[in-house]
Amino acid sequence: DVDLYGQPEGNGISGYVAATGRSYICHDTEKDPRYVPGLRHCKSSLTVALMHHDVVVGVFNVESDSVGAFGEDDRQFAEIFGRHVALALNILDLLLVQRYTTSGQITDSMVQEMAQPLNDIVTEAQSLMEEYIGDDTMRNRLHRIVDNVESIRHGIRDVAAGTKTILG
Repeated sequence: DVDLYGQPEGNGISGYVAATGRSYICHDTEKDPRYVPGLRHCKSSLTVALMHHDVVVGVFNVESDSVGAFGEDDRQFAEIFGRHVALALNILDLLLVQRYTTSGQITDSMVQEMAQPLNDIVTEAQSLMEEYIGDDTMRNRLHRIVDNVESIRHGIRDVAAGTKTILG
C-alpha cells in the first residue's frame, strides 16, 4: 500500500534502484535509511534493476528475515536473472504490439469487405420502405433490418477497438 516512484530520494530502495539502475544490497533494514517496510519481519533485502538495452524497465526485490542474507554472488545472480526478466517483458510487449497490429489489419479488411454488402442491405430496405408507404407493419420490419445493420457496424467497431492488453 505504498506508492514508490523511480526517484533516488524518498522512494525507498526500489525508487533508488529504478532511478539509478544500480543494484542495492540492504544488509540490515533497521539501519538503512532508504528501506521502506515491505514484508513483515524483513531484516535484509536485495534489489536489482530490470535492464533492457541500458534502460530500467522495472525492479526486482528479494527480502529475507535474516540480517546480512545477501552478498555479492546473490547480487550478480539477481542481475543476470533481472536481464532475463526484462527480456521476457520486452518479448511480451512485442507480442502485444504484433497481436494488436494483426487484429487491427484483420478488422480493417473485414470492415472493408462488409461495408458494401451492408450498404446494399440498407439501400434495399430503404427502397422497400418507400414502396410500402401505408403498410406500417412492413415498414417497421424493414426499419428493424436497417437498425440491425447499424448494430452490426457498431459491433465491428467495438471488436476493432478491442482490448489492448496481453490478457485481454
